Amino acid sequence: MGRIFTGTQIHEDSLVSLFMRYVKIILFTFISIAALLSEAQESQVSSQNKKALKLYRSAEAAFLTGSWETAELSLKKAIKKDPEFVEAWLLLGDAYSETGKMQEAVDAYKQALKIDSSFFPYAYYIIGNLEFKQGNYESALDAYKSFIASKGIPENEISEAAEKIKRTETALRISKNPLLVDPVNLGDKINSASDEYVNFVDEDITQLYLTKKEANHANATDGNPFKENFYTAFLHDGAWDSLTRFNLTVNQQRNIGGMSFSIDRKQIYFTGCSWPENYGSCDLYQIVKTGNNWGRVHNLGTPVNTVSWDSQPFLSSDGKTLYFTSRRQGGIGGSDIWMSEKQADGNWGMPVNLGNNINTSGNEMAPYIHADTKTLYFSSDTHEGLGGYDLFMSKKDENGEWSKAKNLGSPVNTKENELNIFISMDASKAWISSDREGGKGGFDIYELETVASIQPEPVVYVKGRVVDQITRNPLQALVELTNIDKQKIVVSVTSDPINGSFFIPLYPGVNYAFHINKKGYLFYSEHMNLIDTLSYRPINKTFELTPLQKGNSFVLHNIFFDFDKYTLKPSSYTELELLANMLKNNPEIHIRINGHTDNVGSDDYNRQLSENRARAVYNYLMQEGIDADRLTYKSYGATKPVSSNDTPEGRAANRRTEIEIL
Repeated sequence: MGRIFTGTQIHEDSLVSLFMRYVKIILFTFISIAALLSEAQESQVSSQNKKALKLYRSAEAAFLTGSWETAELSLKKAIKKDPEFVEAWLLLGDAYSETGKMQEAVDAYKQALKIDSSFFPYAYYIIGNLEFKQGNYESALDAYKSFIASKGIPENEISEAAEKIKRTETALRISKNPLLVDPVNLGDKINSASDEYVNFVDEDITQLYLTKKEANHANATDGNPFKENFYTAFLHDGAWDSLTRFNLTVNQQRNIGGMSFSIDRKQIYFTGCSWPENYGSCDLYQIVKTGNNWGRVHNLGTPVNTVSWDSQPFLSSDGKTLYFTSRRQGGIGGSDIWMSEKQADGNWGMPVNLGNNINTSGNEMAPYIHADTKTLYFSSDTHEGLGGYDLFMSKKDENGEWSKAKNLGSPVNTKENELNIFISMDASKAWISSDREGGKGGFDIYELETVASIQPEPVVYVKGRVVDQITRNPLQALVELTNIDKQKIVVSVTSDPINGSFFIPLYPGVNYAFHINKKGYLFYSEHMNLIDTLSYRPINKTFELTPLQKGNSFVLHNIFFDFDKYTLKPSSYTELELLANMLKNNPEIHIRINGHTDNVGSDDYNRQLSENRARAVYNYLMQEGIDADRLTYKSYGATKPVSSNDTPEGRAANRRTEIEIL
């Protein structure tokens, strides 16, 4: 039977009425075999054997009540009495289909066609669907082509079958060109007979978060036979430990699912279904962590939540965009992927549908945006693929446009269902949720090494704590990452007020200015050049802020001049603006701008160059309204190195502009 998603879980949908049986199977309204056979009761049938007819009508009665096994037994007996009984073979194929015996169903339909291929040519189409579902793509192609070649098939149905052929040819091509990856089941400590869905893996690949769908407790009031709970596991000596329940500040009686973290793991977004305060059947919720404690549950409200089904939220690593699935009005198909941008006031803006390159007339699920903020992964049952739900990817360009969805290929995808994916920050590993053959039962989590064709861009990070340099007490400070070339702040976070911690991603191919700023302290400055991402490593350290006191000093790491020049480059303005603001916010502070160089060139040359560069900073601050009596500057040339002049790195460190508190 088909499957539908609620939260992250999958439920069997109810049986459609008998006379729509083949509407569901072949996706458009062909006459059903059951209806055909029902009509045959009142007209001539292919068998004249009275015993066979009696058994067949008994089977049909059983079929009408959903007693598939009983119908199967009667039909086998009828066929034994009359092996050429076409209707009995067709109904037997139907009974096999209802009980999941797909290959037996194919064989039964083929036997009916062998007896009389013109009696019910739609059986070719049904065979094509069943062969496709089993991953027998070449056999499926043959069946679809035989259907199109049959006489009397309407043009619109031929057109639909042609689309099936196109989809099957794509599946055949994908299956014959597998990727060099090997998805490995995470084993008994993670997976079970229940459904497990991957949610998040930390930046060090040492902690895994997942959702497990379990039987609901006996006194549940929501009527749901299943309940989703969150779990976590740690990696020790290359293997995942057993699962530990990850409890949230949520009423344990409530139905939750679709959990995801912000990249710093200080925010959780999840789905709550059938809650009293919901706008619709399922809404999106958020919980924020301060120190070690999770706060209160917060409904994201309108316009993110609607009277429709809204689910499976995922926050971009820069914290600016929320992706989710919804069945709201204005979509393209069943469930679509939408996004909402965070506004200046902190609220979420009007959601936008991601468009035809992502969404289809069917269902798109489980959106996941990698830490690079450019590569979107999701599952779909309608984009061309290998089975039920396949995993796809799309890249966002500089104009915010999404590329056409690309199938992640085999063996990432199979003839079964691949529901969702998570990829490590460095893009080297992926985890998927799949109900493929050979698992522990239901959906299991698999791990694989990625290859270039399915990789996002690798991302590194700064993970730190902000403390007072003297007291070592944690500080709540503003941490910002600025794209130097675009003069645009790309990440802005506040360190935790309890422990001073923060976490920010560093995106590839960008030249960054990194700042930490707090009133009463000298701001922290660092230059982070990720133009060549492979040469950069994650930073994990404690950042000390120096109090604004006489004698303290700091280096302006993001002040830039052309070689042998002393005119400030525009890329310096972000840092100089921070310096000007610090002085404006602390009017009692007087500073000296100290210019330094390396030892290349004569002493007189270096002294003059460092003086001119210090004066350039002095003039900028004057233009920003800082009183001249609060400013002075001094040239030191190469007389005060902070590193060896024997290396390029050392000379770069010695070429600096320093601010000293007077």
